[in-house]
Amino acid sequence: MSSPGGGARILLVAPQPFYQPRGTPMNVLQMCRVLTAAGYRVDMATYPLGEKVEMEGLEIHRCLRPPGVRSVPIGFSKRKFLLDLLLFWTVLRLLLRRRYAAVHAVEESVFLALPFTLVGVRLIYDLDSLISDQLDYAGVVTSRPLLALVRRLERFALRRSVAAVTVCRSLTEAAAELDPDARIYQIEDAPLEESLRDPDVSRVESLRRELGLDGLRPIVYTGNLEPYQGIDLLLAAAPLVRRRVPDARLVLVGGSGERLTALRGSLEREGLGANVLAVGQRPPDEMPEWMSLAEVLVSPRSEGENTPLKIYTYMGARRPIVATDRITHTQVLDSSNAFLSECTPEAFADAICAALDDPEEARRRADAAHDLAASEFSPAAFERKLLGAYREILS
Repeated sequence: MSSPGGGARILLVAPQPFYQPRGTPMNVLQMCRVLTAAGYRVDMATYPLGEKVEMEGLEIHRCLRPPGVRSVPIGFSKRKFLLDLLLFWTVLRLLLRRRYAAVHAVEESVFLALPFTLVGVRLIYDLDSLISDQLDYAGVVTSRPLLALVRRLERFALRRSVAAVTVCRSLTEAAAELDPDARIYQIEDAPLEESLRDPDVSRVESLRRELGLDGLRPIVYTGNLEPYQGIDLLLAAAPLVRRRVPDARLVLVGGSGERLTALRGSLEREGLGANVLAVGQRPPDEMPEWMSLAEVLVSPRSEGENTPLKIYTYMGARRPIVATDRITHTQVLDSSNAFLSECTPEAFADAICAALDDPEEARRRADAAHDLAASEFSPAAFERKLLGAYREILS
């Protein structure tokens, strides 16, 4: 029996460091695994940054590295803009050399591939977020006319694409509003298999000893330290929780470089160093232990609408979840499977304490979240939805 992909070649354009253990690159890695296992041949055009990845059926083509560029921050930056310009030439070179069944363009790379639709290239627009929204809430662009122009470009890209892929309901609705005729496939991110394995109990106990958490109740956050994640809200809530639950400790797992250094300095200056542990970025395959360590997992995200990948990992960990009552969370979570709060330190602290004070209810909600993730947001569900979309798009 022939494989679903039948050897069809896909050009996947990923304007991020690949591979790095953060949201979009993790989703791109998952996509590559599914497509190549199904018999598709994937050429990836990406940045000259990130860890080496070897996978049968995957060829990685990196654009040139500008002098002095060794990293690229999350979100818009001059470095990212320069790398995108160089990435365009990599895309052009590949399209001149090979014939592709489709070009799958992630986020802003759709604009790099858009001109080639004029010569018959079939374009799949992968929206992990709306660029106009990113520029708005990050404060990069404050001009309303300029944001409206970006929104018109997004609408044009949708109209020129044979299909759009979104990662959550709010993006599906936003894309449909931009182009009511768009062919949209909603394929939620899914945790990598290595993030869902059973935790090593001895390693969990070792972490507890190493961090001085014996006899304490860890509240664990995982993810980067960008402002949109609501870290300030979480840090403001932490002392309020500590007053009511003296044995609670906040553990921040994630962040690196200047953000992590600045956070640790701020914790020391504000006298929070003993109550908040910032351990920095850890590999995805360690997440089962870090999440098992938690009595409560928290997501204080304050900006954006797309559901963060970590929420699905939290759900799979079967630990109580406390999250802000925003669309980024509520399109997946509700009061039956999580503890939701308004975006204030007092409300977030109340929600954390509610989860800590009622272990039986916390366990019930954690079980409900786990069961939902297993049926709708698992690697198997991701595979089913992605391959189903590709069969329809390429038929």
